[in-house]
Amino acid sequence: MRRMFVMAVVLAGLAMASGPAFAQSAPTAKAAPRGESIDGGPAPATPAAAAAPATAAVIKKDKDGTVNADFETLASYTFAVPDMTVSNHVSVAQAEKQIPAGIKQLDGQTVRIRGFMMPIKEVQGKTTEFLITRSQPSCCFSGATEITEFVTVKVAGKGCDTMMDDAISVVGKLHVGAVTDSGFIVGLYQLDGDKVIASDN
Repeated sequence: MRRMFVMAVVLAGLAMASGPAFAQSAPTAKAAPRGESIDGGPAPATPAAAAAPATAAVIKKDKDGTVNADFETLASYTFAVPDMTVSNHVSVAQAEKQIPAGIKQLDGQTVRIRGFMMPIKEVQGKTTEFLITRSQPSCCFSGATEITEFVTVKVAGKGCDTMMDDAISVVGKLHVGAVTDSGFIVGLYQLDGDKVIASDN
């Protein structure tokens, strides 16, 4: 039930940000972002939809082989959500052409992402699935409105403590590509979370 509610909130945010992607006839003015931006700056302005920009390779591994995949990189481009359902692999692949090649190189890499937790699923008091977002939600109806500004995380094992007050870091295997629900693209990034690290660690 909580998962359906959170995904509904995310879809509503995407609807406001994407305009025609959810049957709106014209783009609407984007509300000013609320909360703290994880990379220290304001949310990037949304330019007109375009093909995937040329992005330099972003893979820079630490000594332990982990890539720091910050939201400054993950949200460095505009992804125009299709204005219709993506009913087959061809239409999904067409939409995915908007993802820059440099970001596609992160697919399958072990990464570290820092952001804010928005729980989706809890089991016996532990969070087993959550969104890690670029900006801290100021209430249950706010949060990431750009599809590039959040990552869906599934935590290994019994889950982790819920930590919504401060920024956290998550380490795990990143998957880059369109995530669909009922035929609509609802995400671009998924992470198999191996480790969740509190801000003071």
